[in-house]
Amino acid sequence: MLKAVNPLDAITAARLVELLAPTTPWNRSLWSLNTVLTLGEVLEAAEASRAGILGEDSLKRLGSLAVRLVGKDPGVLDEEKRVLNDALRTSPRFDGLAYHTIAQSVERIDEEYVLRWARALSANPPPQPERTARSIAAYLLDRGLSAELLFSWWTKWLYQDPTELTLVEVLRLAQAELVARPLIEFEVLVAFKNSPKSASGFPKGWLRSNQLSHWLRENHFAVAHVRPSGGLTLRIQARDANGAAQLAAARIDHFVARSSVATNEPLEPWPVIWVRGEVVTFAFGPRPRGVRVKALYREDQLFSESDTTVDAAIELLAHLESSSASAAIAGGWAAIEALLAEPHDRSAAADSLASIVACSFPRAELTALSYIAERTCPDLHSALQASSENRERAGIIARAIVGGHTLNLQRHSDRAAHLRMHKLLDSPSKVLSDLQTHLADAFHRLYRQRNLILHGGKTNSVALAGSLRTASKLVGAGMDRIAHAWYVRNMRPIELAARSKSAIHLVPNSDPLAAVNLLGM
Repeated sequence: MLKAVNPLDAITAARLVELLAPTTPWNRSLWSLNTVLTLGEVLEAAEASRAGILGEDSLKRLGSLAVRLVGKDPGVLDEEKRVLNDALRTSPRFDGLAYHTIAQSVERIDEEYVLRWARALSANPPPQPERTARSIAAYLLDRGLSAELLFSWWTKWLYQDPTELTLVEVLRLAQAELVARPLIEFEVLVAFKNSPKSASGFPKGWLRSNQLSHWLRENHFAVAHVRPSGGLTLRIQARDANGAAQLAAARIDHFVARSSVATNEPLEPWPVIWVRGEVVTFAFGPRPRGVRVKALYREDQLFSESDTTVDAAIELLAHLESSSASAAIAGGWAAIEALLAEPHDRSAAADSLASIVACSFPRAELTALSYIAERTCPDLHSALQASSENRERAGIIARAIVGGHTLNLQRHSDRAAHLRMHKLLDSPSKVLSDLQTHLADAFHRLYRQRNLILHGGKTNSVALAGSLRTASKLVGAGMDRIAHAWYVRNMRPIELAARSKSAIHLVPNSDPLAAVNLLGM
């Protein structure tokens, strides 16, 4: 159980768990990669730039992002910041001096990143909870640890285990049990409803149906309802079993794609994956990434037969929700570009979408808080219950926060949201501009990944998984606003983007309630 040393520890802990939870909504999710992986992305981009896959502007933008992250990260020592800022000042060339300076710095930072954060949290004053939680969660995910393992581990030590530990002590434990966790070779079994067709017969590791049943019984798995044609055993290097299952699924997706264009009978995987030594099974199938365009349902457009650019983009967007990583990024960016790209600058679509999502953020946060406050605040209950629209509910909560109301929030994650909104309502234009910058970073990363895949055939980029993890929900949020504007008000996406960019700069600090309805909808 967490032993809070100061009032911020409980909020930091709550946000850490919330960022790792599978059901966290877009407005509370993790939008960025960690400093360490971003520096690794710079190295990869330098090589891609030399090969002509990424342009000079793309590399410069990534370098500027790395400088911003390094400058604000307590996990990077002051002397390392000076060295890295010098190396990142101009675009590093592949295999050049700056390139190797960054690579060596990454190794040093990576060795004790979490321990450095533990030392920073012991200082007075400690770093702010939001930055702490986001930095640590992103670092652990970027190391290849599965969100399922991390969510379980942090929930145990912060809320379930009777041992009282401070947040600093839990971080030191995380260094020993999570960061130092080595890559392990897992044996993974994936079954198929049909047998693979191959010129040389069955692939290496193939088990016939009777052999597959024997493998399952030997490893204490139920076989009653398992009737596949056979299965494939894979050796997967991962840090935990869940991660191994996910990597195995990605490899099978690769085989399925190849079989679909090589034969007239593509492979059909069984919906379950087994890992030797585990007592639970893992699902195989579409892996939802949280892309939600709820306006399609709200505005009764689910079965619309219209054929507009917006409808076509939503069809492309579907790949971002559940397709393989490469198809997801290609389809997801194609949807964004179709709606928001400038004639001679396709990357500008990232900035436009970021403006739309930034303007959607206050309403999303305030609406979520309104449903909690309806239960916790007797003095707000009647007004909230009588409100028929989310805009009205958000306005009630905004006025309450500006007036100093605490909303009687019990959960620390909700208190963190209250703090975020208090800061935004106090200085809306500045905070919204910062949000737009962070969101644009996520969308520009998606664009870089798209270029690496489509122009360089690179499907194993260091930031591929992280890009999907951070951008998918955000893209869905932006497309939801675009769909609403189009179906309800016949407003074109580029017009909505223009409105959002103006709103961010023109929202008056003297009228914080204007932040409730930035898109005018």
